[in-house]
Amino acid sequence: MDRLRERFDGDTVTAAVLLLLGLCYGVLAVQEGVGTLADTGSGFFPLIVAVVLVISSAWVVVRRPAPVAEPDDETDDSVHWWRVVGVLAAAMLVPLLGVTVGMIVTLSVSLVLIGKIMGLRRWSSAVLLGIGFGAATWLIFVWWLWVPLPAGTLGLV
Repeated sequence: MDRLRERFDGDTVTAAVLLLLGLCYGVLAVQEGVGTLADTGSGFFPLIVAVVLVISSAWVVVRRPAPVAEPDDETDDSVHWWRVVGVLAAAMLVPLLGVTVGMIVTLSVSLVLIGKIMGLRRWSSAVLLGIGFGAATWLIFVWWLWVPLPAGTLGLV
């Protein structure tokens, strides 16, 4: 019974559910029309998201469970709810402020905050992460796909 409980821990069950959702999302993306690299369809990026979700979820499902920690180990497996709430609050900045401030700026600032909340020790690392993500987002959506993102009232892409 312990082996069964160990195999179906919260991570595995969650990954299995996300695997099924990823498969459904992939099917819906293909039905939308994928297109080609030169002329992407509306299902192109959702299909990429679905593939990443399916691969990462499958990896978690098939991996061997981690050994159970001994009582004297100094591992902390408890959930840090302040981090969960902090990440959700930082992520909510995007829909709340993206149109007003500018989508790229809001995404970058949100990612800086999420990086710090999740444990990046130096602000410089978090800022580099935010700038890199903002630059990648601009390159993919604005430059490559010609998708205009809200520039906000400040005119900051």
